[in-house]
Amino acid sequence: MTSGEVRPPGAASPWRRGEDAVGRALVGALDAVGTRTFAVHQAALLRIGYGLVFLVSLLREYLNRREIWGDQSAWSPDMARELLNGIQGVSLLLESDSRWWFEGVYLAAIVVSALFVLGWHTRATSILFAVMVVSFNSRSILMTDGGDTVLLLMSIYLAFTACGRVWSLDARRARRTGVRPGTGPGHEVGVLVGLIAMVVLGTTCRGDSWALHPKFSFAFVCQWIWLPGILVVFGALWRLPREVEQVRAGLVTAVHNCALFVIAAEVCFIYGAAGLYKVQGSYWQDGTAMHYVLNLEYFAPWPGVSHTLAANTEMGVVLAYLTVFIQVGFVFMLFAKRVKYVAIVILLGMHFGIAVLLGLPAFSASMSVGDALFLPTAFLIWTRSRVIGRLTARLRRGPAAPAQVPADPAPPAGPPASEGPAGLSPTASRA
Repeated sequence: MTSGEVRPPGAASPWRRGEDAVGRALVGALDAVGTRTFAVHQAALLRIGYGLVFLVSLLREYLNRREIWGDQSAWSPDMARELLNGIQGVSLLLESDSRWWFEGVYLAAIVVSALFVLGWHTRATSILFAVMVVSFNSRSILMTDGGDTVLLLMSIYLAFTACGRVWSLDARRARRTGVRPGTGPGHEVGVLVGLIAMVVLGTTCRGDSWALHPKFSFAFVCQWIWLPGILVVFGALWRLPREVEQVRAGLVTAVHNCALFVIAAEVCFIYGAAGLYKVQGSYWQDGTAMHYVLNLEYFAPWPGVSHTLAANTEMGVVLAYLTVFIQVGFVFMLFAKRVKYVAIVILLGMHFGIAVLLGLPAFSASMSVGDALFLPTAFLIWTRSRVIGRLTARLRRGPAAPAQVPADPAPPAGPPASEGPAGLSPTASRA
């Protein structure tokens, strides 16, 4: 086409077609992120898993609670407050030195964890669950292992996910009533704002901030938060306008998808950092790291088993190199469907070995639950229907009823026997 010719109206330059293609791709991606909720079953599994990890740890250490988080701890409340003041940390356990306050917060943490696992008003209980995890982790930072750090991060991320859409009491209530979560009376936004206001007031307002002329600080500002907070709570008890509800639903979906992406990136970062850190050590390069790990006296709940496995040098070399390769290449294996599942199985076996041989069940459980994010939805649904479904049906069926036996059973009918001599049957006559 020469410069003097006129271009047809339907024709477009390659540059313009490229711009249109990129624009359509961006619009499609934004529409998918804002309208489609990804991985709701995986989010529910994370909720159940991390809630059980924290709940089991609280129940397991119930008899030792005062030595770990209470007034009898070697890490005293004054030492904890001094550390938290330096890092701007908070903890509900440090708001009072009263024994009743500690026992109340501990029981509240157990109740909140149980409700979070069951998925009862998940939007509200997820915030409380994160607050409880942060409070217990900040109370005794130096007395816990790496599993608590992973649980701390994941509890904060889960507060931004829609982890109660399936496998929860919220989903059961939605199926029964036909009302989706987040609409109608008792809106979750009102509950959420009310809980946040109470947490802010409880963790930041000290006794000296209620003086007549207190120094201007965040604690002084937060004492007036309850006024707009109450207005928002009462305003959210009614149904929102349709346009506002659509904006809220899109925002919730986008935040959920972004939070799941952050969780996946966090798991990949943990594995990648651990693998690269191992590569720098000479013990992992020559394959003797497993030998020294299994001979650590402090991390040997089963010394006999650890020493037996440490004596097998060839197996130690194979496990050392396999661990490094899987951890470093995990983020790349996620893009290969079949290889990804093999890597997840190997990592689950590695965490099981860490829990049993090194005595770190909390860390292993936290990382294993994080690996569940990459499992396919079809596998999770199949597992629930085959395992949990059969178990529930068996529990509902109960034990089988005993068969009714008649009081005077009649002898089975048989053919009439011919009489022998002397009026006896043939059997009697032969006898």
